[in-house]
Amino acid sequence: MENLNELAERLLKRFKGVPNYTITDAADVVSDSMQVHGYSPTADVPDDKTNLILLYAQAESALQIALSTAHFFVYTDGEETVDKSKISEQYRNLATDLRSEYAREKSESTVSNFKHLRRADR
Repeated sequence: MENLNELAERLLKRFKGVPNYTITDAADVVSDSMQVHGYSPTADVPDDKTNLILLYAQAESALQIALSTAHFFVYTDGEETVDKSKISEQYRNLATDLRSEYAREKSESTVSNFKHLRRADR
């Protein structure tokens, strides 16, 4: 079982290369994810739900980063070119992929094992 701080540390490790992504950002997103999945931020999350919560938090983080980088630009000066316009799009694509993985993981974790047997007298 993991708590908010442990999950936030794991999320921060996954986004360690992103500039200005702090433990506070990770903790906020993990807290939101825990609440979406019915856990209070002070509760411990069972091991079978941590991946689901982290996938949701990763997708939300990628969307937040995409929003914060949406203003990036293309600049050309003679022979030098700086192109940061695709960064936001790449984070949106990453968020879409993470959402798909989240949906797949969620559908696998909620599969019912109910079976309807035929009556023996018929």
